[in-house]
Amino acid sequence: MTLTIYLVKRFFKSFIICGGVSFSIFFIFSLIGNLGERFSFQTILYLSMINSFQIFTYIPSHLFILSFCLLVIHLKSKNELVIIKEYLQLKSLFLIVFPILALFTFVEVNKENFSKNIEKLKSNLISSKNLADTKVLISSQGNKKSYSIFSGYDDDKIINQYLKFEIQENTINRGEISSDLNLIENNLFSNESIIYENNDFRLERFEKKLFENFFSFWSTNTEAIIKNKEIGLNSNYSIIQSILFYILFYYCITMIFLSKKLVNRGVNKIKVSLLVLFLFLYFLIVPKIILNNFQYLFQIISVMIFLLFFFKIKQYE
Repeated sequence: MTLTIYLVKRFFKSFIICGGVSFSIFFIFSLIGNLGERFSFQTILYLSMINSFQIFTYIPSHLFILSFCLLVIHLKSKNELVIIKEYLQLKSLFLIVFPILALFTFVEVNKENFSKNIEKLKSNLISSKNLADTKVLISSQGNKKSYSIFSGYDDDKIINQYLKFEIQENTINRGEISSDLNLIENNLFSNESIIYENNDFRLERFEKKLFENFFSFWSTNTEAIIKNKEIGLNSNYSIIQSILFYILFYYCITMIFLSKKLVNRGVNKIKVSLLVLFLFLYFLIVPKIILNNFQYLFQIISVMIFLLFFFKIKQYE
């Protein structure tokens, strides 16, 4: 029990150190990038801090790898890793690190929600400081997203510009922009619009309704509004597949760092580093690949690769 507590303490100490260093680096680069924006310096500092936290939601796995790497370096420097491997079996080590793996897996499964909440916080901060006359409506349905931007609304109830575009798989499928707008009976109308569709532009010169109950929408919402219409089909399968994929990745990384080969001081550290880097890149790239056909089969294969790799390492322990 004492050894378990010691390992957990050492890991969280490494976690805090790596988290602090990573946050400082992210904050400095974000601060440099935001200095060109027309915000107050206090707002820039807040935005840089929020951006730094948001990066952690994008790739929490990097923090796990750095923390474990620092932990192993500390244990090897005092020959403690040899003692731990001598007295603790692989199953015992798995039980010790399982709560940590479960925590990181939870963050991975919910990182999109965390990122969206942070994005809302950023939008609210920017809107309250600089964009009081602008509203953004973001709607999502499956892998499609629609952005509607209203700008230039004033006390005379005039909208200067309306912009809408639809995105699917990082590609703009359709866009519309209009600067000839009228508000009639609480509804927003366009007299002339430029449409982008099928890689072509066209001009529409007729009146059409763009948005209903505009007054109510503008007065009620004072920030960016995000409305999701996610399709719930096969969501249970996706969650289960994601959990298996994430937890197998973290177990594989853990086994590499705590393997018998790494205990040996003569081990080739470059090979170990390249192996960890390969798994990390595979872990980042595979979830981003979307196939029109055989997507489920591709996901199963991606999990099976981690599973085979897991048993491959385990047989040498």
